[in-house]
Amino acid sequence: MSWDDGKHTKVKKIQLTFDDVIRSIEVEYEGTNLKSQRRGTVGTKSDGFTLSTDEYITSVSGYYKTTFSGDHITALTFKTNKKTYGPYGNKTQNYFSADAPKDSQIAGFLGTSGNALSSLDVHFAPIPTPGSIKPQPEGSGTGGGGSKPGGSGNESVGGGGGSKPGGSGNESGGGGGGSGNESGGGGGGSGTETGKDGPGKVGPFGGEKGNVFEDVGFEGVKKITVGADRYSVTYIKIEYIKDGQVVVREHGTVRGELKEFSVDYPNDNITAVGGSYKNVFTYDTTLITSLYFTTSKGITSPLFGEKKKNATDFEFKGENGGKLIGLHGRGGNAIDAIGAYFDTGSQGGKSGDGSETDVPGKKGPLGGEKGEEFNDVGFEGVKKITVGTDQYSVTYIKIEYVKDGKVEIREHGTNRGGLKEFSVDYPNDSITAVGGTYKHIFTYDTTLITSLYFTTSKGFTSPLFGIDSEKKGTEFEFKGENGGKLIGFHGRGGNAIDAIGAYFDTGSKGGDGGNAPSKDGPKTDVPGKKGPLGGDKGEEFDDVGFEGVKKITVGADRYSVTYIKIEYVKDGKVEIREHGTSRGELQEFSVDYPNDSITEVGGTYKHSYNYDTTLITSLYFTTSKGFTSPLFGINSEKKGTEFEFKDENGGKLIGLHGRGGNAIDAIGAYFDTGSQGGGGGDVPSKDGPKTDVPGKKGPLGGDKGEPFDDVGFEGVKKITVGADQNSVTYIKIEYVKDGKVEIREHGTSRGELQEFSVDYPNDSITEVGGTYKHNYNYDTTLIASLYFTTSKGFTSPLFGIDSEKKGTEFEFKDENGGKLIGFHGRGGNAIDAIGAYFDTGSKPGGTGDSGSGSNSGSGPQKLDAQGGKGGNQWDDSGDHDGVTKIHVAFSRVIEQIKFEYVKNGETKEGPAHGVIGGARTIIRTFEISHPNEYLLSVKGWSDSSNKIVGIQFTTNTKTSEYYGFEKYPGDEGTDILLKVKDKKIVGFHGFADNQVNSLGAYFSPIASTPLKPSKKLQAVGGDEGASWDDGAFDGVKKIQVGQNNDGVSFVAVEYQNGSQKVVGDGHGKQSPLGVETFELTDGEYITSVGVYYDKIHAEGRGVTVVTSLIFKTNKQISQPFGMTGGEYVELKEEGNKIVGFHGKASDWVHQIGVYVAPVTI
Repeated sequence: MSWDDGKHTKVKKIQLTFDDVIRSIEVEYEGTNLKSQRRGTVGTKSDGFTLSTDEYITSVSGYYKTTFSGDHITALTFKTNKKTYGPYGNKTQNYFSADAPKDSQIAGFLGTSGNALSSLDVHFAPIPTPGSIKPQPEGSGTGGGGSKPGGSGNESVGGGGGSKPGGSGNESGGGGGGSGNESGGGGGGSGTETGKDGPGKVGPFGGEKGNVFEDVGFEGVKKITVGADRYSVTYIKIEYIKDGQVVVREHGTVRGELKEFSVDYPNDNITAVGGSYKNVFTYDTTLITSLYFTTSKGITSPLFGEKKKNATDFEFKGENGGKLIGLHGRGGNAIDAIGAYFDTGSQGGKSGDGSETDVPGKKGPLGGEKGEEFNDVGFEGVKKITVGTDQYSVTYIKIEYVKDGKVEIREHGTNRGGLKEFSVDYPNDSITAVGGTYKHIFTYDTTLITSLYFTTSKGFTSPLFGIDSEKKGTEFEFKGENGGKLIGFHGRGGNAIDAIGAYFDTGSKGGDGGNAPSKDGPKTDVPGKKGPLGGDKGEEFDDVGFEGVKKITVGADRYSVTYIKIEYVKDGKVEIREHGTSRGELQEFSVDYPNDSITEVGGTYKHSYNYDTTLITSLYFTTSKGFTSPLFGINSEKKGTEFEFKDENGGKLIGLHGRGGNAIDAIGAYFDTGSQGGGGGDVPSKDGPKTDVPGKKGPLGGDKGEPFDDVGFEGVKKITVGADQNSVTYIKIEYVKDGKVEIREHGTSRGELQEFSVDYPNDSITEVGGTYKHNYNYDTTLIASLYFTTSKGFTSPLFGIDSEKKGTEFEFKDENGGKLIGFHGRGGNAIDAIGAYFDTGSKPGGTGDSGSGSNSGSGPQKLDAQGGKGGNQWDDSGDHDGVTKIHVAFSRVIEQIKFEYVKNGETKEGPAHGVIGGARTIIRTFEISHPNEYLLSVKGWSDSSNKIVGIQFTTNTKTSEYYGFEKYPGDEGTDILLKVKDKKIVGFHGFADNQVNSLGAYFSPIASTPLKPSKKLQAVGGDEGASWDDGAFDGVKKIQVGQNNDGVSFVAVEYQNGSQKVVGDGHGKQSPLGVETFELTDGEYITSVGVYYDKIHAEGRGVTVVTSLIFKTNKQISQPFGMTGGEYVELKEEGNKIVGFHGKASDWVHQIGVYVAPVTI
């Protein structure tokens, strides 16, 4: 992925992560408020530096290597005007650098990255004067400093980096890998003002091989033909226009698939040329890998060629929209580089919002140039539009205009495809906006209108007539300046609608009331009156003179809200009002008036084509205590335009008004401007009403049931919760007082019972959360769910209802993290309401520390579980010497995890946590060679599902593969990192249900287990291929070696680890020649490995491979496996034996290294 930080005042801080390559770079700059971004993934090591205010980077250098997946930077060093930072990473054979010119600094970075940092370029800027640093907009000027791998950098500001690994870069501005927005700059971004020799010349970008071509003296372009193979763009043929004649120019070699792009010249012109370029290792040069062209009418060609991984993008545009009049660049067997000439005096075609016109209210037309012209003028408004479409375009439009009170019809195009209508309630409503898309249709070789829609002054929008996909083309929208109504169309049509424009009445406001209504309806002079919104049919109703609302019953069918019945309160009595027709399903919403009141009325309205009118399609109500009714009516994306009525000061609902007949056509509301809904209170906060009792929170919930109040306790040891499908029914608390347990029970023990235990006094509950909701079965508000969180981060399962319908959320906790010492609330047949008491003087958990873990004396240190919330608690304990195996089952999330431990030399298999899902589940095992190898850390993350989605384990000798999905920049979730300096992991704990929610660990000092120290000796050979590392074991049992015609192609080792046999992975590729085996006897061990390596010619380049291996043991010397030629190195250390192998491999074994450990008898 290409990225560009832009140019800034100066660099403030650089952070790198790396292992065998540089995995990421993150740069923080002075003079900007933009947040720094990590470029790349995360390596196992992290390092960086921060510059002082008068310190500037003057040089960056490093090393890179070329692998089968592309270039990877392996080391970086930064020099400032004061010191040198680095090198970070590993030096390899390919060196690059970029030095800032005199009195300049490196003030920004750009490059490409994926799983590692692939390339790096720099932006130069003058060193600012002291005291001048302040925020500024970023990056108006770019231009590479040339530190792409292999580049030598440029001698002046601008210019690209080295064009390929091993390239030298340019001496001044020109091509390369920057974005190139400044004059004289280089690079592959927008390309504007880049590398220009004169007005209108842009580029070229790409490589430096091939023959120069220069197409000049033309007026425009009619057609371009492009050839491309799997590597690059190979050929380009341009049909230019000169003196009215077509002149053809060809560059490159005709090879690969040919595709054409035609332009409707002179009515349309190419105004932008874009694509990408990349170093193609097959040809050892930089080539153009893709091209596209865009015209003044917004038509864009297909992408010719292929956008390669880590390729650099470019785009050329003429100033002021000038048309393309020529190409230049380099070509031979392919297109090496390309640039463009634009006519600086032209404007390519018409502007994107329609052609300019002197006719007031005339917009457009936009689209194609074919078909017969039409021009509908002299009308007053539009009553109905019928549109026909097929799979390609809008084919037909029929408009019912109004003139002198009569309907006049106009038709354009050809009546073909499906027909759909859009009716307007004219003159009460009018069309005020016309929108859609147009696109070049290659089937007909012309541009056509592909979709249309219409919007009225009352906010109604038609369906989208025509193509509804990402391929529908260039969008447009016409509107009258002052909300004027549509009074006519113009454009072109024949077999389809080629182009369209509109006339708007410049003196009108669309419809009766002008602009589209606000969400709370039209303004009114009546205090507290809101709306109405909806349609204009039906009989008017107006419910006034009431004090509040006790119950609302709503009827709805599949089209609309049909009926509403309101039970008002007046002088302490209920009075009923009904509107509409009782039809469809009836539902009720009860309010605990006067303790609670409705304070919001919301819903949607939409034009119904079945009844040719606008109707209310849905309704909902919200009270001052936060209860919200169900959504009565249509609940889908098609429900229409949303509205919401509420008083500015939270006044209660005292009446409805609107229109109704066979259904509810329109609705509005009256609010009491002097009241606050429901007992004088606003909507409650999530931690309940305020109280004068220190540490008392809540209660929240309903007002029924008997009150309870648990006071006088010191803490909580266990909570048992009962719940059925409707609510939490029961709660049993085991409190601690004077060292003894006292039990309190509330509600009725009904439904499923679940427990949550707390390690009191070492841990304490510090948060109580859940939801409450009005329950229609019991006509009361009940607690719907509960959960509890402790000071050590353990969270109980969610007891009760776990769905979107569980109600209003709450959470109680003390401001200073005080422990829970009691509950209060209301209960009877269920738990109606709940609140909590917290100890305002305590710090929970016995230690006075609510940090990330506990460490009790000489026992193992426990790090709290990290990840998502929920799940059932499990604990393997920390009473082990180490971890020997980890079994992970994963698909979209980590489904199950299981550990094997060792204690006093005996293996102990832990239980599985989570459930293996099904056929798509992947199961992996990570083995650890105890005691020489031990687990140091665990990293991973959880997402919004509260499940762990990715996890990775690191020992003192190796790192596991990443199980699940890695977290990339932009991914939202909770990071997991279990690691303690100078300690190893000896046990795990966490939470899981059907999947793994969270993971914690126990740590012990590394010295607590006697180790046989192993040592990793540096590998020898070439630097190609992918790294592999078997780690260290007790010894080697068997080695398999495969060869091909060039050398060693495959190696696999079987190890001894205690009493266990460990079969290592194969590295490299087996050839038809098969493998040979070297097997050791009991008591035999390898004392040295002899390695021959040499450079061979393969894949068009030199590649270093291992050509032969020889194994020497305490009893024998093996035969040479392979050809003994080239360089020879013997890997050994006196008094030690070989206990593991590492190296690099692809189709060959390129490099071999070993682990050694002392020989013990």
